[in-house]
Amino acid sequence: MEEEKFEKKKKFKRVPAEIPVDQITPLDITCGSTKCEDELHCFRMSNKDIKKHGRKGVCKECGADLVDWRRMHENDIEDAEYMFNALKTELIRHVYWHTEINPEAIEIALKRGKNDLATRARKLLGQKVGKAQNWNEGRQTPMMGKEIITYAQHATATCCRRCMEYWHNITPGTALTEEQLDYCVELVLRYIDERVPFEEEQNK
Repeated sequence: MEEEKFEKKKKFKRVPAEIPVDQITPLDITCGSTKCEDELHCFRMSNKDIKKHGRKGVCKECGADLVDWRRMHENDIEDAEYMFNALKTELIRHVYWHTEINPEAIEIALKRGKNDLATRARKLLGQKVGKAQNWNEGRQTPMMGKEIITYAQHATATCCRRCMEYWHNITPGTALTEEQLDYCVELVLRYIDERVPFEEEQNK
């Protein structure tokens, strides 16, 4: 039986219930999109959202309170398992953790190898989000493409300074410290390690 197809509008604010999560791509949504009936939320709140729910840190749409922000904001890379599970409760992050990655991005990542990717990740994050004022802030990281680090940044909320502020408590308007950059790069590398089949390539 041919798989049922759904017409999808670009950039849903609320993803319709009839569209399965596994059919959502990064191009269909934004950081503010939600699919609360599937327990996939958005914790990026405006002042209006905070007033609506009476506090920060809950889903802007339904008020779900799922993240231990105090624990999240410790930025303890040894607690990455918890942090990644928390990130996956937000729709945009969940999609990047589960979406099919451009095969060319995988191929390029395998050719570069882990050491070169670590060097490249540090360079790209420094350029895109490392400064006090970053060019095209909020849109400096492409949604998809041939760069695996792009996927990793969105999945780990290191894609722009606003996402870094509410997920990692990294204040915008100031340059990243070396420690903060180390932390962000390590998040990116751990995502890449989970999504890119380095071991399979080595065993060929």
